[in-house]
Amino acid sequence: MENAALTLFREKGFDRTTVQEITTAARVAKGTFFNYFPTKESIMHSLAKERLSSVMRYIRKYPRNQLQLSNRIHSYLYFILDEYDQHPTLTIQIWRCVLDDEHLLLAHWRELLQTALTRDEIYAETDIELWAHIIHSHVSYGIHLYSKEPTRIRLLNRVMTLVEASLSAIIAKRSKPYMEKLVILGAGYGGMRVMQRLLPNDLPKNVEITLIDRLPYHCLKTEYYALAAGTAADHHLRVAFPEDSRLKVTYANVDSIELEEKAVILESGESVPYDKLIVGLGCEDKYHGVPGAKEHAYSIQTMGATRKTYEALNNVRPEGIVSIVGGGLSGVELASELRESRPDLTIKLFDRGEMILSAFPRKLSTYVQGWFVDHGVDIINKSNITKVEPDAIYNHDERIEVDAVIWTAGIQPVEVVRNLDVAKDSAGRIELTPQHFLPGNEDVFVVGDCASLPHAPSAQLAEGQAEQIVQILKAQWNGEALPEQLPKIKLKGVLGSLGKKHGFGLMGERTLLGRVPRVLKSGVLWMYKYHSG
Repeated sequence: MENAALTLFREKGFDRTTVQEITTAARVAKGTFFNYFPTKESIMHSLAKERLSSVMRYIRKYPRNQLQLSNRIHSYLYFILDEYDQHPTLTIQIWRCVLDDEHLLLAHWRELLQTALTRDEIYAETDIELWAHIIHSHVSYGIHLYSKEPTRIRLLNRVMTLVEASLSAIIAKRSKPYMEKLVILGAGYGGMRVMQRLLPNDLPKNVEITLIDRLPYHCLKTEYYALAAGTAADHHLRVAFPEDSRLKVTYANVDSIELEEKAVILESGESVPYDKLIVGLGCEDKYHGVPGAKEHAYSIQTMGATRKTYEALNNVRPEGIVSIVGGGLSGVELASELRESRPDLTIKLFDRGEMILSAFPRKLSTYVQGWFVDHGVDIINKSNITKVEPDAIYNHDERIEVDAVIWTAGIQPVEVVRNLDVAKDSAGRIELTPQHFLPGNEDVFVVGDCASLPHAPSAQLAEGQAEQIVQILKAQWNGEALPEQLPKIKLKGVLGSLGKKHGFGLMGERTLLGRVPRVLKSGVLWMYKYHSG
């Protein structure tokens, strides 16, 4: 009955679920129900007790049993509030029922404190009973106060701020080992892969991770074109961060990186110190000095910019004109997806080369260009965009009226990286040693679009680079000699879409055209999301 009730509570909410619906779903009579549960509320208390009976088994397992007191409390609450991101209201309702079992909660706080006392993490004279009640009051008050936070991570960060402020009075700092700080800037494909490889079992006990990102989830940037065209929902392009109490997430924009001070400065002015730093802040559009392009063209380089592009394209008048500047992979996928979602539009794709996708084999480029011709997309080759206005684009100074312009004609590292006083290549990307850190600075790694590598930037390349960075980090933490060279990063190929039914790809020397590469791309995306949890 509990499982049936919980399923209904998730679907309809506790308040809107009736006892009759529960008994029907559980296939039992009402009389049987009331033999076990006097009221509907008693089911919630049973669910709460079940979580309380499971949480300490979770905490006692490795590696959580090796964590220090505040991190163990964080892990405890992480488990209790397991479904907060999916069912926040129900989770808080169950938590309130958890509070009714104060006796068991206090026993858990006592156990956590006693373990910390045994390990000399807290002062020997600490009154365990008193501090069990203090922790209990702070946790209860914090969850009640911050129960409207949008994500579990945000909620727990708020609550733990209260708890840690009080714990500072009993923490025996002289015996607490120094926690080395690994700071990751950006939860892109590279930063995400580093976290996935280190957590939960490959991160040393004395290392903690701070992730700094603007958003509370990893975004599937390779699929932004579908979001902009309106053929993919926003939430389908999100992947949750790894769940671990040793991972602290800070939501902020980075203002600068101070290499001499070993600190990251946030826009708020806050300074975040690091021992090891991984820079994975990604890229932004490069406008090549075209007047008006930055001000009047839309972008698909960030989630926020892509949302604005979707809104603009969604609001284009019937039979309006949309111009896409750039005939590379992003421009091609956006143009084809937009053709399917808005068949009424006139779509113009401007490209500087003699043929779109000029970096690919001629056979592939010819196929894709032919697909656009067959589907009524205007390809303007050998273009030269000289100006962009709110309602017009200029090609070789010829004015062309448009309803919207989307820019996909080149990228560059973000401004924070461009401002770093380090060696860079002609594209502004940071030059690195074979071990992916700055020459002369083994503590600062660069991953993804900001790194100068032999291949063009891609999600696949960033992930391959991240795998090698983790290898180097482990060697550094273990005091091992670093390899002078690392194997070449093997790229499996490139897959692109032409709407939902056709695509193109390059796997080694083999060119793929038609339905097969489109199916392969969908499969790769599914596998990535599956393995990312």
